[in-house]
Amino acid sequence: MKREGASLAPSLYELRRQLCYTVSYNIICLERIKRCVVVILLEEKLGRSRELLVQALGRQSSFWGLGKTAGEIYGALYLSSGPLSLEEVAARLELTKGNISIAVRQLEQLGMVRRSWQKGDRRVFFEAEGDFWKIAQSFLGLRHRPEFSQSFAMLEESVRLAADAGQSAERDQLLERLRSLQEFYRLVDSMVELVLSATPEKIKAMMEMFSAVFAAADGSMQGKDFMAAEK
Repeated sequence: MKREGASLAPSLYELRRQLCYTVSYNIICLERIKRCVVVILLEEKLGRSRELLVQALGRQSSFWGLGKTAGEIYGALYLSSGPLSLEEVAARLELTKGNISIAVRQLEQLGMVRRSWQKGDRRVFFEAEGDFWKIAQSFLGLRHRPEFSQSFAMLEESVRLAADAGQSAERDQLLERLRSLQEFYRLVDSMVELVLSATPEKIKAMMEMFSAVFAAADGSMQGKDFMAAEK
């Protein structure tokens, strides 16, 4: 039993112990807060990275005539860890299910997305095709080749009609320009056929070969320029 009038204040040892505990606890809290902030910042960067990719694919899709929505849908599906339903895609992109449905059918026709089903779920799910070379071949085969073939046939008929239009300066000028465009069309058509028939490895090997040839040609031209300057 304490003596009457004895001090009830904690001892110096107890004060030090409480201070050490408080400081240690605050340090632990600060470290946890710091880790949380780092995680949040990283998640924000990942979210921004995903957002930029979806936007980029939307711009590319619009450029190729598919519409912005189709590219954004493909981006959302490509970045997803698993198949998504139309409702889930619509929620991620903040679009209506109707707009999503039309664009998805378009992507299906091009082989850019495919359907999948999950056991016990009546909904239809979609996943992105990850083979970009396969996508390029499908796109060129289904969209570029028919349109190109039709326009090339029209150009051939245009050249034939101009050639049969008698002799005149106007006819010669028109025929010259038509044949120049005709030559360009044939070159483009050959390049498309190469993409449709070759493998990525073959295309890469050919590009490396062409790069080496062009580099050698540039070196030769530079050498000739140097010799001419010396003279």
